[in-house]
Amino acid sequence: MSENRKRRPSLVQTSLSFQPNKRSKVDVKSCGKQPLSTMSRGVQQINPSSSLRSKSLSSNKKVQPKKLVIKNFVAPVVTSTQLDELWTRLQHGLSDILQTGDTRNKSSLLDDADNLCIHGDQMELYRKIEQEVKRHMECCSKEFALKQFPNNTAFLRELADIWGKHSKQTYLIRNIFNYLERRYVMLSHKQLLPLWEMGAATFRRELMCVNNVSNKCVEGMLSLIEQERCGDDVDGGLLNEIVSMLRKLNMYSSDFEGPFLVQTNEFYRVKGDIQLNDSSVPVYLIYVTKCLADEERRLRHYLGSSSRKQLIKTVESNLIGSHVKSLLEKGFDSMMDEKRYSDLQVLYTLLNRVSEGAYRMCFFLYTYIKNRGLEVVMNPEKDKTMVQELLEFKDTIDSIIKQSFNKEDCVEVKKKAFEEFINMRPNKPAELIAKFIDSKLRSGNKEQTEEELEELLDKVMVLFRFIHGKDIFEAFYKKDLAKRLLMSKSASIDSEKSMLGKLKRECGSQFTFKLEGMFKDMAVSKDLMLSYKERESEGGVDLSVTVLTTGYWPSYPADSVIIPAQISGVLDKYKTYYLNKHSGRKLTWQHSLSFCTLKATFGDDSSSERKIDLRKELNVSVYQGLVLFLFNNSNRLSYSTIAESTAIEEEELGRVLQSLACGKTRVLKKHPPGKDINKTDNFEFNADFRHKLFKFKINQIQTKETAEENVNTTEKVFQDRQYQIDAAVVRIMKARKTMQHSLLVSELYNQLKFPVKPVDIKKRIESLIERDYVERSKEDKNVYHYVA
Repeated sequence: MSENRKRRPSLVQTSLSFQPNKRSKVDVKSCGKQPLSTMSRGVQQINPSSSLRSKSLSSNKKVQPKKLVIKNFVAPVVTSTQLDELWTRLQHGLSDILQTGDTRNKSSLLDDADNLCIHGDQMELYRKIEQEVKRHMECCSKEFALKQFPNNTAFLRELADIWGKHSKQTYLIRNIFNYLERRYVMLSHKQLLPLWEMGAATFRRELMCVNNVSNKCVEGMLSLIEQERCGDDVDGGLLNEIVSMLRKLNMYSSDFEGPFLVQTNEFYRVKGDIQLNDSSVPVYLIYVTKCLADEERRLRHYLGSSSRKQLIKTVESNLIGSHVKSLLEKGFDSMMDEKRYSDLQVLYTLLNRVSEGAYRMCFFLYTYIKNRGLEVVMNPEKDKTMVQELLEFKDTIDSIIKQSFNKEDCVEVKKKAFEEFINMRPNKPAELIAKFIDSKLRSGNKEQTEEELEELLDKVMVLFRFIHGKDIFEAFYKKDLAKRLLMSKSASIDSEKSMLGKLKRECGSQFTFKLEGMFKDMAVSKDLMLSYKERESEGGVDLSVTVLTTGYWPSYPADSVIIPAQISGVLDKYKTYYLNKHSGRKLTWQHSLSFCTLKATFGDDSSSERKIDLRKELNVSVYQGLVLFLFNNSNRLSYSTIAESTAIEEEELGRVLQSLACGKTRVLKKHPPGKDINKTDNFEFNADFRHKLFKFKINQIQTKETAEENVNTTEKVFQDRQYQIDAAVVRIMKARKTMQHSLLVSELYNQLKFPVKPVDIKKRIESLIERDYVERSKEDKNVYHYVA
């Protein structure tokens, strides 16, 4: 390129003017005769009038400035004979380049090409070059057509070799006629193709488009690519050369890409159907992953990035998009059940590549969670283990989403599915969650440390968020909490308060107001007992009383058992103290929630040492204590005597006697022996009773919560709900004054925090109309007016 720039002619006339000083001397010599290649570029001659000679000037004469003018040489006249000679030499040089690639005379060819461009007809020169290239390609095309090729590889190799030689030849021609291309083709004749593009167009026209060469080339390439996809080894370098040739010939998109995508579509359509039918989903996912990786490799090695989008989309459409439903139906549930994290991750990644693939997978995830959850929630046989199974199930789903999906949409799907199935069985999950927490907070729970218990309670709170009937949970939780506090069954007060704090953060202070009041009563009662013991003497009875505020605690049935005079006197003494301290209040004793400690001596040995060994302290309920207290005066009593002396309710007395005479700790003997208590039975103090501990507890016969008790608890919640519905209706109508029935129902759904049926709402509105809180519009029965 630098050599060409040196030979470029200068066509600019320059005028130079300067003032020589006294000592300056300029000599201009004749340039002599210039060759044709240089005379057109240099200075032809110097005007004689501009020659300068040194003259002696008189000191009294003024020196006049003179001008030096340099003009271009006048281009010599070139005859047609000389132009023909130039073209003849160029034609021979072009022939050598096109035939053998000989470039030994490149320098002289450059000079001839430049002179012919300057002095000749540029358009004619361009056409002659084009004719030479065309003539050569016609010969190559004929020779190529006569050859026989054993396979596609040989055909493509020969075609690639011809193109390689032609490319080099065209580059040499462009370099030789660089001045023609830059000065005339690129500037003056833009309708003409640059020399390299002209050579490529000639190759395409004279060879590729003749004798069906183009179609054979594409078919050969497609055949090799299909062989590679089937696992055979092919020449990737050859394919790369052919693809590069087609791109340079502008034939890649028009001739190759369309058939290539059609073949790809058909290949993977058939392969996808066969592979999915013959293999499991995990194996099919591995196959799809490998196919995508192979296509990416082909793109890098020889296809290029321009086809990437359409090629990958075609593969994804046939291997994934067409089989989304089949993949999910065939393998999703089993992979979830088997916790195949890596396979699920691959499935999610592949489905996310196609339209609506991830959405469909989220739907199957929702269905899976809902169905598996319903299997637990709707089965009454699993009530004992429901909460624990739901916690384990949720941990599994969380782990799968985190490791395999890691998508916010999946988290939302999980929440929606849990909320859906856990409320399909109204009230029961809320009740069981409350009882599960009760079992974990009881003192008998030694399975976990406080840190593990705190973590477990956090997980339970997640389930609690899903349930709609939170008031059901509150009712059962309050009842169990009361037993834990009053019977000293709580494992840790800190854990109890921590759980209370979680409920308060989740549902607000109004939800936990009564629960907090229960803890407050326990603290106040403790301080009150300290004050009482400082002032009063209990007469040998160690009394501990807890005063419960009726509004905070669950309601308990009143009992009228007969308390021995020794104990009743102490109770009356405390009652007098309390009422004197807090006037205007009323105390009602709840003995069913009380317990006591009795000192007992077993055996008939009169030895003092023996008596010491037989002395025991029994931790029993008040009902058990009342029964045992009767045996201070008699060693043998009948059932009717015990019932008359204690006035304990019949069913409760049966459980008390069963715990004392039929359990593991038999301080009484039953006559006749047996596990069941009858009204004809007699009971005797067991003087032969022995126990290795000095102080021990006689457990009560724990009865399961009866269906009637459960219904009573639920009915109380429903009554409270009616009051809440009434209050919400009045509140809304007071603010709106007038409202349509549908809008009122919709607003109630938004405000109420528990599930409610339209029938229940209608009943409450009718009740409010009867009580003159709301009235119907005379014009429209579906419109209500607030009655001020």
